[in-house]
Amino acid sequence: MTSKVYRPRSIKSRRTQDQLKEILQASRDILKEESEQITIRHLFYRLVSKKLLAKEEREYKKLGSYLMKWRRSGEIPWSAFADNTRWYYGNVGYSGIEAALINTRETYRRNLWATQDAFVEIWCEKDAIASILLSEASSFGVQVFPLRGFTSGSALHNAADSFKAQIKAGKTVYIYYFGDHDPSGMEIDRSAVRNLKEDHGVTVNFERIAVTSEQIETYKLPTRPAKLTDSRSKRFKGESVEIDAMSMGALRNMVCWCITQHIDEDEWEAQELIEKQERALLDDVVRGLGAVVG
Repeated sequence: MTSKVYRPRSIKSRRTQDQLKEILQASRDILKEESEQITIRHLFYRLVSKKLLAKEEREYKKLGSYLMKWRRSGEIPWSAFADNTRWYYGNVGYSGIEAALINTRETYRRNLWATQDAFVEIWCEKDAIASILLSEASSFGVQVFPLRGFTSGSALHNAADSFKAQIKAGKTVYIYYFGDHDPSGMEIDRSAVRNLKEDHGVTVNFERIAVTSEQIETYKLPTRPAKLTDSRSKRFKGESVEIDAMSMGALRNMVCWCITQHIDEDEWEAQELIEKQERALLDDVVRGLGAVVG
């Protein structure tokens, strides 16, 4: 009878308190450097580049646990990270008409693109990066559309209807896309463009802004092997890079460039002046209503 040979399981060493303090301090320094919200994935890649974490998915999960602890203790602010995946559904009412008008005054934005020749949208692969892009795009009144992977037929149908209306109004449609450089990520935007054309008869100017193979080299982005379980990996060349690995500041600058190149400054300034006058009118209405109510 052959006896069984028992081997001890490998035990992963835990980080010491000094090592955790080093990761915490580095995280705080990165957040201070970025000045605006970043994704947890971006922080992970920054810490990997500093050799404080290994480039492994289990390390990313550990970082999530560390951050939860540090946020609860107040060592990292809750508001430090972007997350578009949690929203309430439903409408909130007002305490009265004056409150409604004040909200209108504070949120009113004139469509500054109404007299422009272009219609611009920013598309991205996932929710987590959407708020980063929106922080720049919203200042220009441009919408951000997260595809969330291979987007639904209904979502593309709605987008196609919007583009048709813009084209009918004489505008040229420009879509700028931000997504991962991996087997599926490179196919998501191609699939969306193909479906817009084949299913809805809409052809737009579509450009992938990030991540590109050139950016991987230029920014020295951390790579990982393509997933062999992905059926598209056979057609994919190179290694994979998530868009979160890019500098958040660089992404915002790219969004700004995508948008501003299509702006006629004279028309833009004229519309901004009208918006200022309209806001002043809303101020008068709110003050007048306050005097009546009071």
